[in-house]
Amino acid sequence: MKTIKITLICMLVAGFSCLHAQHKLGYKFKLGDEYRISQKAIQNITMTMGGEVHNLTNTLEGIFSFTVSEVHDDHYIIETSFETMKFSTTSDIMGTLNDVDTARDASETDMEAQIFKGLINVPFYMTMQKDGHIVKIDGVDDLLESMIRNAGIEDESTKAMVKEGVSKQFGSESLSSSMEQFTYIYPSNKVTTADTWQNEFTGDLTAQNTWSLDGYSNSEIKISGAATIQLKVTDESMNMELEGTQDSSVLAYSGDGFINTVVIEQRAEGVSRMMGVAGDIETKIDSKITYKKL
Repeated sequence: MKTIKITLICMLVAGFSCLHAQHKLGYKFKLGDEYRISQKAIQNITMTMGGEVHNLTNTLEGIFSFTVSEVHDDHYIIETSFETMKFSTTSDIMGTLNDVDTARDASETDMEAQIFKGLINVPFYMTMQKDGHIVKIDGVDDLLESMIRNAGIEDESTKAMVKEGVSKQFGSESLSSSMEQFTYIYPSNKVTTADTWQNEFTGDLTAQNTWSLDGYSNSEIKISGAATIQLKVTDESMNMELEGTQDSSVLAYSGDGFINTVVIEQRAEGVSRMMGVAGDIETKIDSKITYKKL
């Protein structure tokens, strides 16, 4: 009986220690590690003005690859490229506004399709810290030039205009913000289960994140995140200023820290102002973004 009691006490102590063990979360890549990730984003937009409601849906899907090309003490250099991309915008008033799929054959005169085909298999290089913060991205100019070149644009003024437009989506800052949505999830210090930490995403979408370690095992890390967000978009035709919240759910492999799945849900509302339209347009956006390791 005494032996049984001692065994039970040891098991309880071991279990208690496991619950309160400290973990150094982060990426633990090796040179040459390769990953493929799928992304799917669905964004539902409701715009109301003068009692009239206009509903839009943006859908984005893509696959991209990561290859660890350099390993340093506090960061990695990761070669990244898009394998496929497709997106569409539909309106309940105007129908389909655009529909691009880089895996489809496209007419040489379809400039939008050719521009986005120019994204495919063109590498750029992310310098990423072990907590997932992306310090910089190199090779973006080559990416943008490939998009312009693939469209066959010869007029210099048109080239400049198109490059300015696509750089807002695929420039260094935009790519960093997009990638950090599923990479920048780890704390700088050791944590135990139920501990929390904060970080911030910046760009058109600014998010003040509070993360929590919900579970840890030899195979899996579970993290949840809650954030307040601000969305500010400014271009030649529209200004948009929204505020809201974001919830994130992360499952990652504890061996190397890379994600298995990330699900992000956003809700934001505010006003838009459009050129040629008087007054504010009430705007609400609900988004769901899913990343999966393939």
